[in-house]
Amino acid sequence: MRKDSKIPSRTSPKNSKRGCLCKDQLTYSRKCCDGSLWAQGIGKSKGEVITGVWYGYVVERCSDAHTHHVHMHDTELIVGKTYYLTLENNHNACYTVTAEHHSEGIHINTASIAYDDCTACEDAN
Repeated sequence: MRKDSKIPSRTSPKNSKRGCLCKDQLTYSRKCCDGSLWAQGIGKSKGEVITGVWYGYVVERCSDAHTHHVHMHDTELIVGKTYYLTLENNHNACYTVTAEHHSEGIHINTASIAYDDCTACEDAN
């Protein structure tokens, strides 16, 4: 059990729409958002609702090997191929699909044709 003393925090929510950790340390509720360090917010509690057929992947950006979890509706990509992807978060670049993944991730707005490698994708785009 945590102490009753309230340690103020500049980053914990107060009177927020997000839930916060309650004193019992087992539940989250908006009523527990008192601005204290212990009342940690849980962030966004509702995600994007995906309907229809979608495919999830792990992709690696060609320029710096940064990875993202991504998903695309109705279009299947090939693991091992490279695509120029326009992503919902504007991280548009050539990415190699490294694996399938069973989570939503960042939405892929568009995907180019499949390239054999990063060099071919970057030369074409």
